[in-house]
Amino acid sequence: MKGSNNLNLNSFIKEQATDARRIRYNLGIPERSDDLPQIEEVELGGTAIPSTFFAFGLNHRTAPINIREKLHIDDAEIPAFIRLLKKKLSECLVLSTCNRTEVYAVSDSTNIDIKFYIDELIAFKAARGEVNDEHFFSLISCAASQQLFNVATSIDSKIVGDSQILRQLRAAYSIAQENGSTGRILHQLCQRAFKLGKQTYTESSIHDGAVSASVAAVEFAAETFGSLEDKSALIIGAGEMARQTAEALVNKRVGKLFITNRTRTHAEELLSRLSDSIGSDGEIVDFATFRGILPEVDIVISSTGSEEPILYRKDLASQTRNTLVVDIAVPRDVDISVRDCQNVILKNIDDLNVIVDVTRQRRLSDLPKVKKMITHEMVDFLTWYYTLPLLPSYEKTGIKPSRQQTDEVLRIKGFLNQNVSEIHRLYARTNGNFDEDLASHFDLIDRLRSMKTRAFAAGV
Repeated sequence: MKGSNNLNLNSFIKEQATDARRIRYNLGIPERSDDLPQIEEVELGGTAIPSTFFAFGLNHRTAPINIREKLHIDDAEIPAFIRLLKKKLSECLVLSTCNRTEVYAVSDSTNIDIKFYIDELIAFKAARGEVNDEHFFSLISCAASQQLFNVATSIDSKIVGDSQILRQLRAAYSIAQENGSTGRILHQLCQRAFKLGKQTYTESSIHDGAVSASVAAVEFAAETFGSLEDKSALIIGAGEMARQTAEALVNKRVGKLFITNRTRTHAEELLSRLSDSIGSDGEIVDFATFRGILPEVDIVISSTGSEEPILYRKDLASQTRNTLVVDIAVPRDVDISVRDCQNVILKNIDDLNVIVDVTRQRRLSDLPKVKKMITHEMVDFLTWYYTLPLLPSYEKTGIKPSRQQTDEVLRIKGFLNQNVSEIHRLYARTNGNFDEDLASHFDLIDRLRSMKTRAFAAGV
Protein backbone atom coordinates (compact mmCIF):
# COMPACT_ATOMS: atom_id res chain seq x y z
CA MET A 1 0.00 0.00 0.00
CA LYS A 2 1.15 3.50 -0.50
CA GLY A 3 3.09 5.30 2.24
CA SER A 4 0.25 6.25 4.56
CA ASN A 5 -0.92 2.63 4.76
CA ASN A 6 2.44 1.07 5.59
CA LEU A 7 2.87 0.05 9.19
CA ASN A 8 5.18 2.37 11.11
CA LEU A 9 7.43 -0.45 12.20
CA ASN A 10 9.78 1.65 14.29
CA SER A 11 6.82 2.61 16.48
CA PHE A 12 5.60 -1.00 16.22
CA ILE A 13 8.90 -2.25 17.66
CA LYS A 14 9.08 0.28 20.44
CA GLU A 15 5.49 -0.15 21.64
CA GLN A 16 4.80 -3.81 20.99
CA ALA A 17 7.95 -5.91 21.37
CA THR A 18 7.33 -6.19 25.10
CA ASP A 19 3.84 -7.58 24.41
CA ALA A 20 5.12 -10.51 22.40
CA ARG A 21 5.43 -12.94 25.30
CA ARG A 22 1.97 -12.00 26.51
CA ILE A 23 -0.02 -12.73 23.33
CA ARG A 24 1.17 -16.14 22.24
CA TYR A 25 -1.97 -18.26 21.68
CA ASN A 26 -1.50 -21.31 19.46
CA LEU A 27 2.26 -21.26 20.02
CA GLY A 28 2.40 -23.62 22.98
CA ILE A 29 5.52 -21.93 24.37
CA PRO A 30 6.67 -22.37 27.98
CA GLU A 31 6.67 -19.22 30.04
CA ARG A 32 10.46 -19.11 30.49
CA SER A 33 13.32 -20.23 28.29
CA ASP A 34 14.72 -22.10 31.34
CA ASP A 35 11.70 -24.39 31.08
CA LEU A 36 12.73 -25.52 27.59
CA PRO A 37 14.64 -28.82 27.34
CA GLN A 38 18.33 -28.32 26.61
CA ILE A 39 19.10 -30.69 23.76
CA GLU A 40 21.99 -31.03 21.41
CA GLU A 41 21.78 -29.56 17.91
CA VAL A 42 21.30 -32.54 15.61
CA GLU A 43 20.25 -33.04 12.00
CA LEU A 44 16.57 -33.90 11.97
CA GLY A 45 15.64 -33.72 8.31
CA GLY A 46 16.54 -30.17 7.36
CA THR A 47 14.44 -27.01 7.66
CA ALA A 48 11.17 -26.29 5.92
CA ILE A 49 11.13 -24.47 2.59
CA PRO A 50 9.98 -20.88 3.26
CA SER A 51 6.52 -19.97 1.99
CA THR A 52 5.98 -16.29 1.30
CA PHE A 53 2.69 -14.60 2.09
CA PHE A 54 1.93 -11.52 0.00
CA ALA A 55 -0.99 -9.43 -1.25
CA PHE A 56 -1.77 -7.32 -4.27
CA GLY A 57 -4.75 -5.59 -5.82
CA LEU A 58 -6.53 -2.28 -5.85
CA ASN A 59 -9.13 -0.57 -3.69
CA HIS A 60 -10.85 2.73 -3.06
CA ARG A 61 -7.61 4.20 -1.72
CA THR A 62 -5.60 3.41 -4.84
CA ALA A 63 -8.12 3.61 -7.69
CA PRO A 64 -11.37 5.45 -8.52
CA ILE A 65 -14.56 3.59 -9.29
CA ASN A 66 -14.13 3.78 -13.08
CA ILE A 67 -10.95 1.72 -12.63
CA ARG A 68 -12.21 -0.59 -9.87
CA GLU A 69 -15.23 -1.63 -11.89
CA LYS A 70 -12.97 -2.80 -14.73
CA LEU A 71 -11.30 -5.30 -12.39
CA HIS A 72 -14.27 -6.34 -10.27
CA ILE A 73 -14.54 -10.14 -10.18
CA ASP A 74 -18.00 -11.60 -9.68
CA ASP A 75 -18.32 -14.55 -7.29
CA ALA A 76 -19.12 -16.80 -10.25
CA GLU A 77 -15.81 -15.80 -11.91
CA ILE A 78 -13.58 -16.27 -8.87
CA PRO A 79 -13.11 -20.06 -9.20
CA ALA A 80 -11.72 -19.63 -12.73
CA PHE A 81 -9.33 -16.93 -11.56
CA ILE A 82 -8.23 -19.08 -8.62
CA ARG A 83 -7.47 -21.94 -11.01
CA LEU A 84 -5.35 -19.57 -13.05
CA LEU A 85 -3.41 -18.35 -10.01
CA LYS A 86 -2.96 -21.84 -8.59
CA LYS A 87 -0.69 -22.68 -11.52
CA LYS A 88 1.95 -20.59 -9.72
CA LEU A 89 0.71 -20.27 -6.14
CA SER A 90 0.22 -22.74 -3.31
CA GLU A 91 -2.56 -20.71 -1.67
CA CYS A 92 -4.74 -17.80 -2.75
CA LEU A 93 -7.89 -15.95 -1.73
CA VAL A 94 -9.72 -13.40 -3.90
CA LEU A 95 -11.76 -10.65 -2.24
CA SER A 96 -13.76 -8.55 -4.72
CA THR A 97 -16.35 -6.04 -3.48
CA CYS A 98 -17.59 -2.64 -4.59
CA ASN A 99 -14.55 -1.04 -2.96
CA ARG A 100 -11.75 -3.49 -3.67
CA THR A 101 -10.34 -6.39 -5.66
CA GLU A 102 -7.54 -7.86 -3.54
CA VAL A 103 -5.65 -11.12 -3.73
CA TYR A 104 -4.00 -12.69 -0.67
CA ALA A 105 -1.52 -15.36 -1.75
CA VAL A 106 1.21 -17.75 -0.68
CA SER A 107 4.10 -18.72 -2.94
CA ASP A 108 6.70 -21.43 -2.41
CA SER A 109 9.02 -19.75 -4.89
CA THR A 110 11.85 -17.44 -3.92
CA ASN A 111 11.24 -15.48 -7.13
CA ILE A 112 7.88 -13.68 -6.97
CA ASP A 113 7.25 -11.46 -10.00
CA ILE A 114 4.46 -9.24 -8.71
CA LYS A 115 3.96 -7.66 -12.13
CA PHE A 116 3.16 -11.12 -13.52
CA TYR A 117 0.27 -11.55 -11.08
CA ILE A 118 -1.05 -8.04 -11.65
CA ASP A 119 -0.94 -8.68 -15.41
CA GLU A 120 -2.84 -11.95 -14.86
CA LEU A 121 -5.62 -9.99 -13.16
CA ILE A 122 -5.71 -7.37 -15.90
CA ALA A 123 -5.76 -10.02 -18.63
CA PHE A 124 -8.44 -12.06 -16.84
CA LYS A 125 -10.75 -9.02 -16.88
CA ALA A 126 -9.66 -7.92 -20.38
CA ALA A 127 -8.74 -4.51 -18.97
CA ARG A 128 -5.34 -4.05 -20.57
CA GLY A 129 -4.76 -0.45 -21.54
CA GLU A 130 -7.39 0.83 -19.09
CA VAL A 131 -5.40 0.52 -15.85
CA ASN A 132 -1.80 1.21 -14.92
CA ASP A 133 0.68 0.41 -12.19
CA GLU A 134 -0.27 3.34 -9.97
CA HIS A 135 -3.70 1.83 -9.37
CA PHE A 136 -2.26 -1.24 -7.60
CA PHE A 137 -0.68 -2.01 -4.26
CA SER A 138 1.60 -4.94 -3.45
CA LEU A 139 2.66 -6.00 0.03
CA ILE A 140 4.85 -8.63 1.71
CA SER A 141 4.13 -10.57 4.95
CA CYS A 142 3.98 -7.90 7.67
CA ALA A 143 2.23 -5.20 5.65
CA ALA A 144 0.10 -7.81 3.86
CA SER A 145 -1.22 -9.20 7.14
CA GLN A 146 -1.88 -5.68 8.36
CA GLN A 147 -3.94 -4.99 5.24
CA LEU A 148 -6.12 -8.06 5.72
CA PHE A 149 -6.66 -7.23 9.39
CA ASN A 150 -7.54 -3.63 8.46
CA VAL A 151 -10.08 -4.96 5.97
CA ALA A 152 -11.59 -7.47 8.42
CA THR A 153 -12.08 -4.80 11.09
CA SER A 154 -13.56 -2.35 8.54
CA ILE A 155 -11.05 0.40 9.24
CA ASP A 156 -9.95 0.14 5.60
CA SER A 157 -13.55 0.47 4.39
CA LYS A 158 -14.70 3.61 2.63
CA ILE A 159 -17.19 4.00 5.47
CA VAL A 160 -15.40 3.01 8.68
CA GLY A 161 -17.52 0.53 10.58
CA ASP A 162 -19.01 -0.98 7.40
CA SER A 163 -21.22 -3.87 8.46
CA GLN A 164 -20.83 -5.91 5.26
CA ILE A 165 -17.08 -6.42 4.83
CA LEU A 166 -16.55 -9.16 7.43
CA ARG A 167 -19.33 -11.23 5.87
CA GLN A 168 -17.81 -10.62 2.42
CA LEU A 169 -14.40 -11.74 3.65
CA ARG A 170 -15.89 -14.93 5.10
CA ALA A 171 -17.59 -15.61 1.77
CA ALA A 172 -14.30 -15.09 -0.09
CA TYR A 173 -12.57 -17.55 2.25
CA SER A 174 -15.35 -20.10 1.70
CA ILE A 175 -14.93 -19.83 -2.07
CA ALA A 176 -11.18 -20.30 -1.70
CA GLN A 177 -11.74 -23.36 0.50
CA GLU A 178 -14.24 -24.86 -1.93
CA ASN A 179 -11.69 -24.47 -4.71
CA GLY A 180 -8.80 -26.00 -2.77
CA SER A 181 -6.74 -22.82 -2.56
CA THR A 182 -6.38 -22.41 1.20
CA GLY A 183 -3.64 -23.96 3.26
CA ARG A 184 -1.79 -23.57 6.50
CA ILE A 185 -0.94 -19.89 6.18
CA LEU A 186 -4.21 -18.48 4.80
CA HIS A 187 -6.19 -20.59 7.25
CA GLN A 188 -4.19 -19.24 10.18
CA LEU A 189 -4.38 -15.66 8.89
CA CYS A 190 -8.09 -15.69 8.06
CA GLN A 191 -9.10 -17.27 11.37
CA ARG A 192 -7.22 -14.47 13.12
CA ALA A 193 -8.88 -11.90 10.85
CA PHE A 194 -12.34 -13.28 11.60
CA LYS A 195 -11.57 -13.24 15.32
CA LEU A 196 -10.43 -9.63 15.08
CA GLY A 197 -13.47 -8.61 13.09
CA LYS A 198 -15.74 -10.15 15.71
CA GLN A 199 -13.78 -8.47 18.51
CA THR A 200 -14.41 -5.03 17.02
CA TYR A 201 -18.15 -5.63 17.50
CA THR A 202 -17.84 -6.78 21.11
CA GLU A 203 -14.92 -4.69 22.36
CA SER A 204 -15.21 -1.38 20.50
CA SER A 205 -17.82 1.11 19.36
CA ILE A 206 -16.49 1.33 15.81
CA HIS A 207 -19.63 -0.30 14.40
CA ASP A 208 -22.13 1.57 16.59
CA GLY A 209 -24.55 3.28 14.26
CA ALA A 210 -22.35 2.40 11.32
CA VAL A 211 -23.76 2.56 7.82
CA SER A 212 -23.32 0.31 4.82
CA ALA A 213 -23.26 1.72 1.30
CA SER A 214 -26.99 0.95 1.09
CA VAL A 215 -27.83 2.86 4.25
CA ALA A 216 -25.48 5.66 3.23
CA ALA A 217 -27.41 6.01 -0.04
CA VAL A 218 -30.68 6.41 1.87
CA GLU A 219 -29.07 8.88 4.28
CA PHE A 220 -27.91 10.87 1.28
CA ALA A 221 -31.49 10.89 -0.04
CA ALA A 222 -32.76 12.13 3.33
CA GLU A 223 -30.14 14.86 3.33
CA THR A 224 -31.15 15.87 -0.20
CA PHE A 225 -34.93 15.91 0.26
CA GLY A 226 -35.43 16.16 4.00
CA SER A 227 -38.47 14.05 4.87
CA LEU A 228 -39.06 11.09 2.54
CA GLU A 229 -42.67 10.60 3.61
CA ASP A 230 -44.03 12.21 0.43
CA LYS A 231 -41.37 10.71 -1.86
CA SER A 232 -41.39 7.61 -4.01
CA ALA A 233 -38.34 5.40 -4.46
CA LEU A 234 -37.33 2.70 -6.93
CA ILE A 235 -34.87 -0.03 -5.96
CA ILE A 236 -33.18 -1.80 -8.86
CA GLY A 237 -31.83 -5.18 -7.72
CA ALA A 238 -32.84 -7.80 -5.17
CA GLY A 239 -29.64 -8.87 -3.45
CA GLU A 240 -28.28 -8.11 0.01
CA MET A 241 -27.54 -4.46 -0.77
CA ALA A 242 -31.06 -4.03 -2.17
CA ARG A 243 -32.50 -5.58 1.00
CA GLN A 244 -30.58 -3.16 3.21
CA THR A 245 -31.66 -0.27 0.97
CA ALA A 246 -35.30 -1.28 1.21
CA GLU A 247 -35.17 -1.59 5.00
CA ALA A 248 -33.49 1.80 5.33
CA LEU A 249 -36.09 3.46 3.08
CA VAL A 250 -38.93 1.93 5.08
CA ASN A 251 -37.30 3.11 8.31
CA LYS A 252 -37.26 6.61 6.81
CA ARG A 253 -41.01 6.20 6.13
CA VAL A 254 -40.64 6.60 2.37
CA GLY A 255 -44.01 7.36 0.76
CA LYS A 256 -44.01 4.67 -1.94
CA LEU A 257 -41.55 1.88 -2.69
CA PHE A 258 -41.05 0.13 -6.03
CA ILE A 259 -38.74 -2.84 -6.55
CA THR A 260 -37.58 -4.24 -9.88
CA ASN A 261 -35.15 -7.01 -10.74
CA ARG A 262 -34.21 -8.93 -13.85
CA THR A 263 -35.49 -12.09 -12.16
CA ARG A 264 -38.95 -11.13 -10.91
CA THR A 265 -39.17 -13.96 -8.36
CA HIS A 266 -36.13 -12.55 -6.55
CA ALA A 267 -37.84 -9.17 -6.26
CA GLU A 268 -40.99 -10.88 -4.96
CA GLU A 269 -38.94 -12.77 -2.35
CA LEU A 270 -37.33 -9.51 -1.22
CA LEU A 271 -40.70 -7.80 -0.88
CA SER A 272 -42.09 -10.80 1.01
CA ARG A 273 -39.15 -10.75 3.49
CA LEU A 274 -39.62 -7.02 3.88
CA SER A 275 -43.30 -7.45 4.68
CA ASP A 276 -42.60 -10.26 7.15
CA SER A 277 -39.79 -8.48 9.01
CA ILE A 278 -40.95 -4.88 9.19
CA GLY A 279 -44.51 -5.01 7.94
CA SER A 280 -44.03 -2.85 4.89
CA ASP A 281 -45.78 -3.05 1.55
CA GLY A 282 -44.37 -2.16 -1.82
CA GLU A 283 -44.91 -2.80 -5.49
CA ILE A 284 -43.03 -5.06 -7.89
CA VAL A 285 -42.37 -3.62 -11.34
CA ASP A 286 -41.41 -5.82 -14.28
CA PHE A 287 -37.80 -5.28 -15.29
CA ALA A 288 -38.80 -4.96 -18.93
CA THR A 289 -41.08 -2.00 -18.18
CA PHE A 290 -39.62 -0.29 -15.09
CA ARG A 291 -38.33 2.66 -17.13
CA GLY A 292 -41.96 3.63 -17.63
CA ILE A 293 -42.35 4.59 -13.97
CA LEU A 294 -39.18 6.71 -13.78
CA PRO A 295 -41.13 9.98 -14.24
CA GLU A 296 -43.09 9.05 -11.09
CA VAL A 297 -40.14 8.48 -8.75
CA ASP A 298 -37.99 10.86 -6.75
CA ILE A 299 -35.26 8.42 -5.75
CA VAL A 300 -33.58 5.60 -7.69
CA ILE A 301 -31.06 3.37 -5.91
CA SER A 302 -29.46 0.66 -8.02
CA SER A 303 -27.34 -2.30 -6.90
CA THR A 304 -27.42 -5.11 -9.44
CA GLY A 305 -24.65 -7.43 -10.61
CA SER A 306 -24.91 -6.36 -14.23
CA GLU A 307 -21.67 -6.10 -16.20
CA GLU A 308 -23.16 -3.30 -18.33
CA PRO A 309 -25.09 -0.13 -17.40
CA ILE A 310 -28.86 -0.46 -17.00
CA LEU A 311 -29.77 3.22 -17.18
CA TYR A 312 -28.60 5.70 -19.80
CA ARG A 313 -29.19 9.35 -20.49
CA LYS A 314 -32.18 8.63 -22.73
CA ASP A 315 -33.94 6.84 -19.88
CA LEU A 316 -33.96 9.92 -17.62
CA ALA A 317 -33.90 12.70 -20.18
CA SER A 318 -37.55 13.63 -19.60
CA GLN A 319 -37.62 13.87 -15.80
CA THR A 320 -39.76 16.84 -14.77
CA ARG A 321 -39.29 16.37 -11.03
CA ASN A 322 -36.01 16.52 -9.14
CA THR A 323 -34.69 12.97 -9.12
CA LEU A 324 -31.81 11.57 -7.09
CA VAL A 325 -30.10 8.54 -8.68
CA VAL A 326 -27.64 6.71 -6.42
CA ASP A 327 -25.62 3.96 -8.06
CA ILE A 328 -24.03 1.68 -5.44
CA ALA A 329 -23.17 -1.11 -7.87
CA VAL A 330 -19.70 -2.10 -9.05
CA PRO A 331 -19.50 -2.29 -12.03
CA ARG A 332 -21.79 0.71 -12.24
CA ASP A 333 -25.44 0.32 -13.21
CA VAL A 334 -25.90 3.92 -14.37
CA ASP A 335 -24.02 5.35 -17.32
CA ILE A 336 -22.06 8.52 -16.60
CA SER A 337 -24.08 10.35 -19.31
CA VAL A 338 -27.02 10.52 -16.88
CA ARG A 339 -25.17 13.38 -15.16
CA ASP A 340 -26.18 15.57 -18.09
CA CYS A 341 -29.91 15.03 -17.58
CA GLN A 342 -31.87 18.03 -16.39
CA ASN A 343 -33.44 17.67 -12.92
CA VAL A 344 -31.30 14.59 -12.18
CA ILE A 345 -28.60 14.29 -9.51
CA LEU A 346 -26.35 11.25 -10.06
CA LYS A 347 -24.15 9.90 -7.28
CA ASN A 348 -22.03 6.74 -7.14
CA ILE A 349 -20.46 4.77 -4.32
CA ASP A 350 -17.39 7.02 -4.22
CA ASP A 351 -19.59 10.04 -3.45
CA LEU A 352 -21.09 8.56 -0.30
CA ASN A 353 -18.33 9.79 2.00
CA VAL A 354 -20.06 13.17 2.05
CA ILE A 355 -23.16 11.86 3.82
CA VAL A 356 -24.17 13.29 7.15
CA ASP A 357 -23.17 10.53 9.57
CA VAL A 358 -23.89 11.67 13.10
CA THR A 359 -22.16 8.66 14.63
CA ARG A 360 -18.91 8.95 12.69
CA GLN A 361 -16.92 10.82 15.34
CA ARG A 362 -18.06 8.45 18.07
CA ARG A 363 -16.92 5.47 15.98
CA LEU A 364 -13.60 7.04 15.08
CA SER A 365 -12.88 7.69 18.74
CA ASP A 366 -12.26 3.95 19.09
CA LEU A 367 -9.97 3.78 16.07
CA PRO A 368 -6.75 3.80 18.18
CA LYS A 369 -8.15 0.91 20.22
CA VAL A 370 -8.87 -1.13 17.10
CA LYS A 371 -5.45 -0.36 15.65
CA LYS A 372 -3.85 -1.61 18.86
CA MET A 373 -5.88 -4.82 18.60
CA ILE A 374 -4.60 -5.24 15.05
CA THR A 375 -1.00 -4.62 16.09
CA HIS A 376 -1.23 -7.22 18.85
CA GLU A 377 -2.64 -9.76 16.41
CA MET A 378 0.13 -8.98 13.94
CA VAL A 379 2.81 -9.61 16.57
CA ASP A 380 1.22 -12.98 17.29
CA PHE A 381 0.76 -13.93 13.64
CA LEU A 382 4.25 -12.87 12.55
CA THR A 383 5.83 -14.79 15.41
CA TRP A 384 3.96 -17.89 14.23
CA TYR A 385 4.65 -17.16 10.55
CA TYR A 386 8.41 -16.70 10.93
CA THR A 387 8.59 -19.87 12.99
CA LEU A 388 7.60 -21.90 9.92
CA PRO A 389 10.86 -21.66 7.93
CA LEU A 390 12.84 -22.58 11.05
CA LEU A 391 10.93 -25.77 11.70
CA PRO A 392 12.47 -29.08 10.60
CA SER A 393 10.88 -30.55 7.48
CA TYR A 394 9.51 -33.58 9.35
CA GLU A 395 7.16 -31.24 11.19
CA LYS A 396 5.14 -30.88 7.97
CA THR A 397 4.73 -34.60 7.30
CA GLY A 398 1.89 -35.22 9.73
CA ILE A 399 3.74 -38.19 11.24
CA LYS A 400 3.81 -38.22 15.03
CA PRO A 401 7.20 -36.78 16.03
CA SER A 402 9.56 -38.38 18.50
CA ARG A 403 10.19 -36.80 21.91
CA GLN A 404 13.46 -35.37 20.62
CA GLN A 405 11.71 -33.85 17.61
CA THR A 406 8.97 -32.40 19.79
CA ASP A 407 11.56 -30.84 22.07
CA GLU A 408 13.29 -29.26 19.08
CA VAL A 409 10.05 -27.73 17.82
CA LEU A 410 9.35 -26.28 21.27
CA ARG A 411 12.82 -24.78 21.42
CA ILE A 412 12.39 -23.19 17.97
CA LYS A 413 9.08 -21.64 18.95
CA GLY A 414 10.57 -20.39 22.17
CA PHE A 415 13.53 -18.93 20.28
CA LEU A 416 11.20 -17.00 17.93
CA ASN A 417 9.09 -15.75 20.78
CA GLN A 418 12.16 -14.42 22.56
CA ASN A 419 13.43 -12.74 19.37
CA VAL A 420 10.22 -11.19 18.07
CA SER A 421 11.69 -7.71 18.44
CA GLU A 422 14.55 -8.79 16.19
CA ILE A 423 12.02 -9.77 13.55
CA HIS A 424 10.48 -6.34 13.51
CA ARG A 425 13.81 -4.57 13.85
CA LEU A 426 14.91 -6.28 10.66
CA TYR A 427 11.58 -5.60 9.02
CA ALA A 428 11.88 -1.88 9.71
CA ARG A 429 13.71 -1.77 6.38
CA THR A 430 10.36 -2.11 4.61
CA ASN A 431 10.09 0.77 2.13
CA GLY A 432 7.10 -0.03 -0.08
CA ASN A 433 9.17 -1.41 -2.96
CA PHE A 434 7.92 -4.97 -3.48
CA ASP A 435 11.17 -6.45 -4.79
CA GLU A 436 13.30 -4.82 -2.09
CA ASP A 437 10.83 -5.84 0.62
CA LEU A 438 10.85 -9.41 -0.73
CA ALA A 439 14.64 -9.45 -0.52
CA SER A 440 14.42 -8.16 3.07
CA HIS A 441 11.93 -10.92 3.84
CA PHE A 442 14.37 -13.64 2.73
CA ASP A 443 17.27 -11.86 4.43
CA LEU A 444 15.23 -11.96 7.62
CA ILE A 445 14.67 -15.71 7.29
CA ASP A 446 18.38 -16.34 6.65
CA ARG A 447 19.30 -14.18 9.62
CA LEU A 448 16.88 -15.98 11.93
CA ARG A 449 18.13 -19.37 10.81
CA SER A 450 21.69 -18.31 11.53
CA MET A 451 20.73 -16.92 14.93
CA LYS A 452 18.88 -20.13 15.77
CA THR A 453 21.87 -22.27 14.86
CA ARG A 454 24.17 -20.17 17.02
CA ALA A 455 21.74 -20.09 19.92
CA PHE A 456 21.16 -23.84 19.88
CA ALA A 457 24.87 -24.57 19.54
CA ALA A 458 25.49 -22.41 22.60
CA GLY A 459 22.79 -24.31 24.49
CA VAL A 460 20.61 -21.19 24.90
